[in-house]
Amino acid sequence: MATMADTQAVKSLNISAGRRRFAFLTFSQRLDDIDIDVYRSLDKIKSEPSDGSSFFRDCLVDWRELNTGEDFISFYEEMTPLVQTLPLVLFHKDTIMSELLFRLQMKARISLEPILRLIAALCRDLVEEDILLFLPKVTKSVVSLLVSGADREPEIIEQIFTSLSYIMMYLQRFLVNNIVDVLKVTRKLRYYPKDYIQDFMAEALSFLLRNAPFDQLKQGVRKIMFEVAKKPQTRKYGVSALLFYVMKGSSTRLHSKVERVLQFLMSNPMFCIGDTLNRGKLFEVIEPKDLNLMWRCLHVEINDSVKNKSFTRLSRLLSLLISTVQINGGRQVFDCRTMLDIMALVLQTFTVSSPTAMAEDHLHEVFDKVQKLMICIIDVLHNDNDMSEISKCSLKWAQLFELRSCGYDQSNKEKSSLLTFIQELLSKDPSILKFFGVDILRSVNDLIENSREETSQEEAINLLLCFLERHHMEGRSFYLDVISEKGLQKIQDFLQSRMLEINDIVLSIPILETKLALLWGSINCAPYFFVFGVASSLLINVIEKLDHFLIVEPGNVAGIPRDSWQSIISAAISSISKLHYGNSCRFEETKFFLQLAKRHNSCLQVLSAVADFLDSAYGPIGEADCSARTYHPELKQEKIMDALSLFSNNLHHSEKELRVATLRILCHYEPLVWDVSAGDQPPQKKMKTESSQNRHTDRRTVNVLQLLLSIETTPLSVSTSRTITLLISRVNMALSVGRIPEAYVPLIMNGMIGVFHNRFSYFWNPASECLAALVNQHIGLVWDKFMSYFEQVLSTFQAPNVLLDEINAKSSDELSDLIRRFKSFVTSSSDSTPTTTVLSLLIQSLQRIPAIVEARSRCIVPLFLRFLGYSCDDIVSVETFNAHVCKGIEWKSILKEWLNLLKLMRNLRSFYQNQFVKDVLQIRLLDENDPEIQMKVLDCLLIWKDDFLLPYGHHLKNLLSSDFREALTTWSLSKESRLNEQHHRAYVVPLVVRLLMPKVRKLKKHATRMQASVNSRKAALGFIAHLGVDELPLLFASLIKPLQIIPVGIDVTFDQFWTLCRGGSVNSFQASNFLEHFTVDNIRELSWKKRYGFLHVIEDVIGIFDESRVRPFLDLLMGCVVRILKSCTCSHDAVKGNSSLDDDQYESQQAMLDTGGADGDVIPTGSALKKMKELRSLCLKIVSLVLNKYEDNELGYEFWDIFFTSVKPLVSNFRQEGSSAEKPSSLFSCFVTMSRSQKLVPLLLREKNLVPD
Repeated sequence: MATMADTQAVKSLNISAGRRRFAFLTFSQRLDDIDIDVYRSLDKIKSEPSDGSSFFRDCLVDWRELNTGEDFISFYEEMTPLVQTLPLVLFHKDTIMSELLFRLQMKARISLEPILRLIAALCRDLVEEDILLFLPKVTKSVVSLLVSGADREPEIIEQIFTSLSYIMMYLQRFLVNNIVDVLKVTRKLRYYPKDYIQDFMAEALSFLLRNAPFDQLKQGVRKIMFEVAKKPQTRKYGVSALLFYVMKGSSTRLHSKVERVLQFLMSNPMFCIGDTLNRGKLFEVIEPKDLNLMWRCLHVEINDSVKNKSFTRLSRLLSLLISTVQINGGRQVFDCRTMLDIMALVLQTFTVSSPTAMAEDHLHEVFDKVQKLMICIIDVLHNDNDMSEISKCSLKWAQLFELRSCGYDQSNKEKSSLLTFIQELLSKDPSILKFFGVDILRSVNDLIENSREETSQEEAINLLLCFLERHHMEGRSFYLDVISEKGLQKIQDFLQSRMLEINDIVLSIPILETKLALLWGSINCAPYFFVFGVASSLLINVIEKLDHFLIVEPGNVAGIPRDSWQSIISAAISSISKLHYGNSCRFEETKFFLQLAKRHNSCLQVLSAVADFLDSAYGPIGEADCSARTYHPELKQEKIMDALSLFSNNLHHSEKELRVATLRILCHYEPLVWDVSAGDQPPQKKMKTESSQNRHTDRRTVNVLQLLLSIETTPLSVSTSRTITLLISRVNMALSVGRIPEAYVPLIMNGMIGVFHNRFSYFWNPASECLAALVNQHIGLVWDKFMSYFEQVLSTFQAPNVLLDEINAKSSDELSDLIRRFKSFVTSSSDSTPTTTVLSLLIQSLQRIPAIVEARSRCIVPLFLRFLGYSCDDIVSVETFNAHVCKGIEWKSILKEWLNLLKLMRNLRSFYQNQFVKDVLQIRLLDENDPEIQMKVLDCLLIWKDDFLLPYGHHLKNLLSSDFREALTTWSLSKESRLNEQHHRAYVVPLVVRLLMPKVRKLKKHATRMQASVNSRKAALGFIAHLGVDELPLLFASLIKPLQIIPVGIDVTFDQFWTLCRGGSVNSFQASNFLEHFTVDNIRELSWKKRYGFLHVIEDVIGIFDESRVRPFLDLLMGCVVRILKSCTCSHDAVKGNSSLDDDQYESQQAMLDTGGADGDVIPTGSALKKMKELRSLCLKIVSLVLNKYEDNELGYEFWDIFFTSVKPLVSNFRQEGSSAEKPSSLFSCFVTMSRSQKLVPLLLREKNLVPD
């Protein structure tokens, strides 16, 4: 149903982008369209009322023709006799105002505009005393109207504030002399929770303040300043808006009285009161050239504060200046010269001040503001592209960086201020940093000198790292040539001391993460602050110490992850590479770094650093220049075999950067070539080579390492997918023609698996084809490695998912910037393909080589069984599996791939453990709820080509088709039909039952036509009803199976349950063994959906099956029903807070209500009560159905004990409900049915007052 707001919505011309000519405006757009300006309106305004009339009567008559709202018309009819003359209006003013305010509500929205205008007209007729009396009532009623929903109606908002603006304009002669009283009356409107309401009210009230005498204006400003000082968070916006409209004149010009207002606002008392006020709002709409007055006022006030040494006031004035300049990124500043003059004036204060004066006069606060002002001035000059002025400023402002070294920055607060200032400066454009680089380094040098705590040292090192990154410095710093070595001595000493502490760090336990972060930061800074020889020796020492330490201590060391230690080694290698920048190639470190890479072959950071070093020392590798390259002895062909064996497994790692770094290193080795035997050559080539040699080397060998590197480094996009596919095809073609040395084959296998980890599906299929072809051609070389990785991925898939955020006890917000930077370097983040997808792709690759899979089933079957949750070392039976690893959509998707693989086999009888696999497929997987899985399992079973199954394969597949009801009509399981061989029934019937069980358990209807709507569950049960009694135990065991209520273990119930699932006889069926597990707690764990479905199936089974087929299982079915009924009663009592439950029972039942069972069906308590009643009614309905159908069945004493305990709360209200209900309740039907049986009538006497004496 449309709301009143919807009826007011109309389309407007669409001025934004898009094809629609008209569109509905958003709420904010409708607010922006409101323009209330009654002071400059062109509408005619009467200066005097009509002869013998009043403003109120004239307004009433005018609106009579314009509005026909019910509330206005009723007011008109009631008030017209009372307002014929002005004396009458004044005499009845209380009645008139009361009637108007009474109708000021949302249900009178059509009449709101005339009512609001009448209020304004009435105020115009009143005298000053009456106005001050009625104005509070008016504002209170307006606030109530807004709260009731008018604040979300732009049309009503416009009407409200148009009326209030008229009141301010008409009554200004009275109100300008009572500004404080007006502010008190309108306080709730001025600080209304919605900002746009505050804006409209401020605009209406600003007219009075602009026209008030200056004394009244000062009192009003002082009043609102005191208000905002009390509650700055909720009132800051309203006060800022009011001052904005007071000083604003026309749309983009200042008001003529703005100078007096500004001077008063900038006076010291006002700054003390409203220090938190945002005074920069005015600058957002005023033209920059019209703000000269503002700049002059600020300049005069700041100059006066400096002369009088009023540093507190100076600090606040600077805050105002800063907030003003920051608007629009400094683009509102028309003339930067004024700010430069202010800056020069303030800097003189620091030159003549001593540290003692700084502390006494709070000059350090001014210093902090000056730093922020410097940043603002730099932004303004950079916007104007005035780099020459920035250069001049850097020379003038250098003293600010030096003042800190003279003792002005001793407190932690001031150090934090300096760090913040430098960090903001470092965030600027690199073209700006070159002017302040020397000063920044000097400040950091002084900061290190004056710091004794590790926290300050961390901040200093972090600043250095930021500076070096932002300035893109390479090699030795330019500033070392400008500043003397003595000027940076503190930085050099600190970096050197940190790197020499490596021995103490290694030997100290526990090892603090802070020390490692400082060491890592110092190593990264070393190339820029030391000469080559000193830096190199320090870095090599760190590498050797840590390398030896990690060799001795495997795994995590002293609670610190191994990756953290290896990251420090990688940082040292990278720093040495930077030392080589610009120098001639040096080969001495190559052997050392390659040995490090081999020892730490799984560390991304170390491999990346070594790859960078090799690129910088020998140049980047290109496929074209391999033949002309001179290789280091450690990179010769004879060394590559060892490298391939060590690095090969990295290429199937999920981390893309690790794969790329590994390939970059391997590409620097001299490539292997394909050796071709002369006997394998074509005859014409053989004749040419027989006389010279028996073997030759074909130099046209495909450089597979370059291809793999190109595949990994090519950007992933739709446009480049074709390029990557061609690269993979080149690898596949080279494999097919045998132009790849065998040593590269395991590498290619891992490389293709690595392609699977790239989250881009366009080239997964080509990679899978290449992988399958490789395994097919080189099975002896790669099969074991492939199976090993397959097992590794399967283990990862089945491992519990542990969130990394829960492992890290310390939040990243609590870490320092340096430690956070160090952790981000150590921990690499990648968006790789999920393990589920990788496992599916590996199975799909195996599907391309079914002959090999079939021949090596001894390797494949254990992995398949392990995926299904079995322990291959101790396989007991089909039912003993780990159910925790066999659930979820992802598991089912992989199961389908496994089944697709099995479907490709020619003879599953020859498979390893083929009988157990067959039992698993038939007993466990055939009754899955997914029809696709059922069909695949059935296809697999047909591969065994059993004599009892082949004749019925077509019928069994039809049961899984969309028109399975037609299949039910063309086939029958009845013994009388003779459509099935008698000796086949023992095998075929269990298959049929399992295939139909998902349809039995589902509640959905598959028929779409109303006339032929047949419930699929009933159709399936009707088909199964033709089975004999001895063939039905499997059906009832399958009903209980999805409930998972029978505990896994080796006991009588568990064995009996799975015996029935295998197709056991009715003689082995004992209902009591199953019912002992149907406890209230176990039922509580079931979801609402499972409980409903289970009861509906029981209801249909009882209704469809005849008595001979139901009786052997009736105790089980009714025992389940009555126990679910009991759980409903307990849960109902928990909702009602029944005192009969103890605390533990109450909390247990309340938990069930809040969660709705183990499957997480979250249900509010009110909804849970309704569901509980429906579930209880269904249980009673089933009981009534059984009593009617099986009149001679007494159901047993245990059943009735539980039944009467469960319905006891209902019996107590039985008479009341019976008299008020429109139709008999389910409980009443049960009692009526019991009364017909002579055996059951005595049971009714259990409850008092149920049966009259």
